[in-house]
Amino acid sequence: MAKMNDLAKWLLIFLIFGFGPFSPSMAQENEIRSPVAQKAKTIVEAACDYIRTHSNDMSAVQHVLRNDPRFFDRKNALYVFVHRYDAARKEAIVCAHGIRPELIGKNMWNLRTPNGRLLFHEIARLVEKDGEGWIEYDWLNPFTNRLQPKLSYVKRVLLGGSRKVWVGCGLWKEK
Repeated sequence: MAKMNDLAKWLLIFLIFGFGPFSPSMAQENEIRSPVAQKAKTIVEAACDYIRTHSNDMSAVQHVLRNDPRFFDRKNALYVFVHRYDAARKEAIVCAHGIRPELIGKNMWNLRTPNGRLLFHEIARLVEKDGEGWIEYDWLNPFTNRLQPKLSYVKRVLLGGSRKVWVGCGLWKEK
């Protein structure tokens, strides 16, 4: 076999280990950098700041997150969701939801995605380990009533009394 030059060796390494231009991680990186994804992240950051300041009145927080344009983007179907969580107690209680207020107070801990993932367990692990991050999953889009892939940015917020919540916002992807 002919001797490979250094550039060819590095290209082969990148392709073998999934760093090439067609790897899923690179595709997700591009999605995360998209303007809609960055808007979702901005919404989460603003919601985290608001919740830290007003956590003593979660009903007011819920009202603001549903009605203040800083916390949603109807054009791109972006809305905030907030869960108080405690893995030891097996809880992921909906505290606020930008589009489905009927979920408030529900424990979503053991709810599975349509393909069987325990999504709320995964989010709790993510925010405990890294404090924030992106997660992709299949979910029912309430705007279209279709199952679609969703890419959400979630961030942990520590409140008084050792209460922990995550705040999230995600964008819908086409299949």
